Amino acid sequence: MKIKFLNKTTQPKQFRYTPMYYDERKERIEEKKEYYRKLDEGDESDADRVNAFRSNLRNEWTRTEVRQSHFRASNLRILLLIGILLALGYFIFNGVDEVDTVVHKLW
Repeated sequence: MKIKFLNKTTQPKQFRYTPMYYDERKERIEEKKEYYRKLDEGDESDADRVNAFRSNLRNEWTRTEVRQSHFRASNLRILLLIGILLALGYFIFNGVDEVDTVVHKLW
């Protein structure tokens, strides 16, 4: 018989995790196929309609958020270009001599 408490070594625990690949786009396509199949067969329930409405609303919100971020970036670029053009116009109309005085004031 072994005396276990005298020879107590810790063994590393084995952790076996096999990751599963999840494709969100594929899942959405499968859900839409199933929804339209049920719609064609007339087998659609209220829960199916609610789920379809929620997914459409969720997709629309994400599209709106993306559009808003693109609009913000575009507006920022336009304001930057307008500022640069105004500064160039100021220096052109006031002459190149004014550039030195403005640069010295800024620094």
